[in-house]
Amino acid sequence: MRSVRTPLDPGLRSLDLLLDPDELSALFNRPVRTSHLRWKRGTSAVARLHDDDGVRWIALYSTETSVKLEKTGRRALDWNLPLERFTLDDGVLASGPIPLDPRLHGALRPFRRQAIAVPSPRARVLKYNPLRRVVVDMMSDRARLVGRVSAAGHSMSRTMLSHLAEGGVPVLVPLDPALLPPGTPWGKHVEYLPWYGTGDLSTVSGPEAESPAHSAGAALAVLHRQLPVHRSQAWRAPAGRLRSLVRENAELMPENLDRLERVRSRLEGLLRRPGRAAVIHGDFSADQVLVNGAEVRLIDFERCTYGAAASDLGSFAAVEALEAGDSWRNTVLELPRTAALLSGYGADADAGSESEILAWTAFFLLNRLREPFRSCRPGWRQHMEDRLGMIEEVLW
Repeated sequence: MRSVRTPLDPGLRSLDLLLDPDELSALFNRPVRTSHLRWKRGTSAVARLHDDDGVRWIALYSTETSVKLEKTGRRALDWNLPLERFTLDDGVLASGPIPLDPRLHGALRPFRRQAIAVPSPRARVLKYNPLRRVVVDMMSDRARLVGRVSAAGHSMSRTMLSHLAEGGVPVLVPLDPALLPPGTPWGKHVEYLPWYGTGDLSTVSGPEAESPAHSAGAALAVLHRQLPVHRSQAWRAPAGRLRSLVRENAELMPENLDRLERVRSRLEGLLRRPGRAAVIHGDFSADQVLVNGAEVRLIDFERCTYGAAASDLGSFAAVEALEAGDSWRNTVLELPRTAALLSGYGADADAGSESEILAWTAFFLLNRLREPFRSCRPGWRQHMEDRLGMIEEVLW
């Protein structure tokens, strides 16, 4: 077929195929779209593929690296699973179901031993990050659990989360394997959490969000009072990450390099004195808060570290600002969930100055600047441009 040329990557010219749902649907001969794109220049790109049957993985490899698909092809034959494969001018494109995921297939071995398909009524897929992780809703007669299968092994420390729970932080602690119902798939790449609540805070809007958001703020204040649990929780200055963010985003929008450098310079100055240091969540947002009425549980502590307490507040505000669109412009910190979070946090702790929280809000907006590209959003270049404008409005 004719290769789709792109200025993004001369060594992997078909990259734009993953960003064009019409072209991709024509190739697959059915409506499909992609999201969760990860790209390694000149070598490969992997994404999540959505169609009427659910989600699967899709991977593009250059001609030189396409040998990586050979083992996947053999597994497809051995396991009688479908693998769609297309030879392009500059490489190979392939897509398959989650059990054929090139990196997760080994981690899913305990499920195959128990004859539990992923997905299936017993293991409904909640989240899927190709080549990294799948999260499933595990249903049985005895319990309802959240199973997390990771290619890299256990993503959370039961010891750390137990320590936080003992300190009063409302978290979910991974279950001891000995306490799992009989027949539950188990291995070093699988962990389980108890099912909790009715959803996460990002799904709650309007007046109903005020109470759980206030509770989330109070819970965050308790987290920030904890002592570091292990050596990895060491202070990490943001300057290095800022330089990386400029480099990564300039790769996609080189015409805005000067604006990105101006943002970096401004943020380096604002974040040089980080304010009160604390144990932080590291990636805090409304979807990291499970809700059961007014009660909450904080989840996903993979990036938990030691840093500026205000960074978690800014991270939360940044995500709500992106969801709010134009309505954030009166003031970011008065958005409904953010305002309630700050109220709950400030009842028990110093929430930091408004300028400090806004600086971290801008930092996390920059950290999420590539999201329109990674989500394969139509018109992603303009959406990135709009987000850069948001950062500038917050800073100046």
